[in-house]
Amino acid sequence: TVLMRPIRPEDEPAHRDLFRAFSEEDMRFRFFGLVRELPHSQMARYTQIDYDREMAFIATDPEKAPDTTLGVVRVVADPDNTEAEFAIIVRKGQGLGHALMDKVIRYCGDHGTETIVGQVLPDNHRMLALVETLGFTKHHDGVAEVVEVRLALPAASGPRP
Repeated sequence: TVLMRPIRPEDEPAHRDLFRAFSEEDMRFRFFGLVRELPHSQMARYTQIDYDREMAFIATDPEKAPDTTLGVVRVVADPDNTEAEFAIIVRKGQGLGHALMDKVIRYCGDHGTETIVGQVLPDNHRMLALVETLGFTKHHDGVAEVVEVRLALPAASGPRP
C-alpha cells in the first residue's frame, strides 16, 4: 500500500534522501546530465511549489516508512494551461511509475490541461515503454538528443485560467 499525495515543504529532507538513493544513470535520465547533489535552494524549489501552475505528487509507504519518499512526479503547465510538462523519478523495483503517471494524467485532465509533454533520453527504454503503455506518442527525428513524448487529454470540464 502506498499513499500518493501532493508534495509539501516539509518533505524536503525525504526528497533529498530520495535523490541520494539514485544511481548516476537514474540521475542522468532525470536531469539529462550527471548531477551528484542538489543544493538546498533547488530542493526548496522542488518542495515549495506554485500550486497555480504546477503540481508534484509523492508516493510514500504510510505503514513501513511514512517519512521515506518512494517516487515523485511533477507537472508544470504553461500560463494558458494548454500544455504541461512532466518529470518523474521512482526508486527501482517499486512499480510506482505507472501509478504516479496515471495520477498526474488524471490531475491534468481534471484541471483542463489539453496536452502533457515530456522529454526522454533515447536510451531510457523503461520510461519510453511506460509512456507508450499510457498512450503517449513518441517523436524523435534521429538527430535531437531527446525523444519528445506527448499525450493529448480528452476535453475536461475542469477549471481553465
